[in-house]
Amino acid sequence: MLKRYFVSNIALMVLLNLLVKPMYIFGVDLQVQNAVGNVDYGLFSSLLNLSIIFNILLDLGITNYNNKSVAAQPDKLTIYLPNMLIAKGLLSLLFVGLLIIIGLLMDYDPRRFRFLFLIGCIQVLNSLLLFLRSNISANHDFKIDSVLSVLDRLLMILICGVLLLSPALRTNFKIEWFIYALLVSYGISILIAFTVIVLRYARWEFKSFDRKQLAAIIKSSRPYAILILFMAIYMRSDQFILANFFIEDGEYQNGIYVTAFRILDALNMFGFLFAGMLLPMFSRLIEQKNKVSELVKITSNILLPISLVIAANALFFKEDIMNFLYNDNTVAASMMYGIVIFSFPAYCIMNIYSTLLTANGSLKSLILISAIACILSIGCNLYFIPNYKSMAVAWVGLGVQWFAAIAYIIYGISQTDIKINIPWFLQFVFFFLVFGVVNFVFKSLSLNVILSIVLNIILFVPLVFLIKLWNWQDLTKYFQEIVVKDNK
Repeated sequence: MLKRYFVSNIALMVLLNLLVKPMYIFGVDLQVQNAVGNVDYGLFSSLLNLSIIFNILLDLGITNYNNKSVAAQPDKLTIYLPNMLIAKGLLSLLFVGLLIIIGLLMDYDPRRFRFLFLIGCIQVLNSLLLFLRSNISANHDFKIDSVLSVLDRLLMILICGVLLLSPALRTNFKIEWFIYALLVSYGISILIAFTVIVLRYARWEFKSFDRKQLAAIIKSSRPYAILILFMAIYMRSDQFILANFFIEDGEYQNGIYVTAFRILDALNMFGFLFAGMLLPMFSRLIEQKNKVSELVKITSNILLPISLVIAANALFFKEDIMNFLYNDNTVAASMMYGIVIFSFPAYCIMNIYSTLLTANGSLKSLILISAIACILSIGCNLYFIPNYKSMAVAWVGLGVQWFAAIAYIIYGISQTDIKINIPWFLQFVFFFLVFGVVNFVFKSLSLNVILSIVLNIILFVPLVFLIKLWNWQDLTKYFQEIVVKDNK
């Protein structure tokens, strides 16, 4: 019964995210960029990425601590919630204050400054929603949490759908409307989450703010905060540098880069969901001193073939894909998509091996890799952007992600029971080469891009089994054994 309960809730969360978030990314986010143009969307995206870099200041480990504590002692919620909300409020003031200082130092004009402030408020609301959801998931109301995980995006689809589908409103659509819609969507989601908590769990009495408890939480979470900060810098600083330094058309260049990166960002969602499920699985294996190599192999065999076939298709159909998605696609954007999509296999590797190292408690190794990746990303972007503009960001991102992925593999091998397996590696090489040839033939035959994708999917299934990367019986048997055990 417990096994069925766990699997059904995980399946619901994955299903909702796979249905709603791609619809938001391609049906709303992409259409907003088509409506407002690369300059305004490039400005929004660069400021959003700047706020994400410092997003760790909004939490400092409070949400994770609250989730674990309330899950262990649900009756403590009435004590924790008021104090945690005060802490979140103080951290939010610190975060927004830091963004204001950065805006003043960057000498932003009133419009940019207003955008930065509003985007900071969006991040505050997003962080608060995640905190409130942690109370719901801690009480094992996973179905409610699953709905709340996509509620803000569903509201965005409804609000922006009305604005974008109306010809008169779409013609006058402004990026400001998109920002206001985000604020409204998060606000409604927070109100619903707070109402759920009050009605189902918490009729609390206010307790005095416990500074010692908060200081202890922050101290214990400091290594995770440093790691998250470094990862945010090397994954998100490139767009801020591109839009704000060296070149006059930085915002336009960033808008072009975002058109290519958006597809990678949407694909990464699947890997992130997978990583969330892998963490407790790896943790349990390590705690019970069982081997992790089999789980690493199975998850790699699931994620990497998918990423490789997508990369092989993009190699030959990059222009067709971008022309299909964007009204004003450029040759440069198509070339950038052909570059950044090859980061997808690296992201899949990182989702597996960084999760493994996290479960293993190898934080020093993770921080070291992330710190080096930060230096490489910032240094290379500062050096190459003046001459190569957005194309530099694409190439540097590709190099940095693959450096991190390879480093995670090396540390994973050195710190766990994983062994170097050359024949296994060659299976992936052969798989990619086969689909490279297949897509070359499809392009030579001038097939429609949609037909090429459909044929790739049809060929993918038999080939992945033929090469023995997938074995259905082994997959189902292993995950049934490892996902959860009944408490006895």
